[in-house]
Order: sequence, then C-alpha cells, then structure tokens
Amino acid sequence: MEPTQYTPSPVTREKASPIIRFVALFIDGIAGYVPMLLLGIISYKLATLGYLISLGYMLTRDSLPFLNGQSIGKKLMGIKVIKEDTGAGIMGDYGTGVVRAIPQVIPLLNLVDALVIFRDNSKRFGDEWAKTIVVKA
Repeated sequence: MEPTQYTPSPVTREKASPIIRFVALFIDGIAGYVPMLLLGIISYKLATLGYLISLGYMLTRDSLPFLNGQSIGKKLMGIKVIKEDTGAGIMGDYGTGVVRAIPQVIPLLNLVDALVIFRDNSKRFGDEWAKTIVVKA
C-alpha cells in the first residue's frame, strides 16, 4: 500500500475587513517612521540611521519574533498574517514578510496597494505575491 500524500486543506479562518486592515496599515506607517523622526530631530546625521530602522521595520514588521509575528498596527487591530495554503503564521519567515511589504515601500505603488484591499477579494499585491491572507487573530 502506497502512502498518501498530505495536502493541506484551505484555510477557513475569518478574513480581516478592509477597513481594519487599512487602519492597521496607517498605524504601522506612523510607527515605522517614528524612529526616523526622533533621530532626525536629535541630529541630521542620525536621520539616516532612523531611516534604515524605519525601512527595516516596514519590510519585516509581520515576521518579527519579538512582536509574535504581528506588526504594531495588526496587534492593535487584532489581526495577523497567515500563509494561504497552511494557515501558519509568518513569524520568523522574513522572506515572506519582505515579499508582502515590497509594494508598500515603493512610492506611488504603496498608495495603489493600500487601496487595492477594497477590491472584491481584498488582497493586496504583496499578499498575492507572498500567498498570504490577513485574518482575525
């Protein structure tokens, strides 16, 4: 008898609403730029360090272990990112986190990407590329 291959069932968790996701993204935008602003106030030279910290947060925010795989905005709004096929969170999966975030750090594409969540399937470009969904935590 041959062993059967395991195929995970599709994730059936409740998806986060577009409004909640938009608010979480707005909060993350504020949280992401605080280091740049604070260090820039202290010194012009430190603004570059602040920019790098902000960029690092924006690219990896959903996979940071010290935030349990939720960005600050997602924590406050009670949502999280999971892989579409397995339902596993992306904590520590920096590759997936960065792929999700790329559209949000490219000027102009980030505006389009933020509004795309209001489409019927409510998936941003980054979620489509990384094969993730945002669900209620």
